[in-house]
Amino acid sequence: MTELFDREDGDEIEADIHTNLLLMTPEPCWGDDPFEFLREYL
Repeated sequence: MTELFDREDGDEIEADIHTNLLLMTPEPCWGDDPFEFLREYL
């Protein structure tokens, strides 16, 4: 297990993960209705 975290390129991996997480769109809040804005039209 120690070998997994004792790597030379740990900082590069962390930066890559951080960059990819920033590219993802956030999940909608489960309590919010994503179609609420359509109610007045329906």
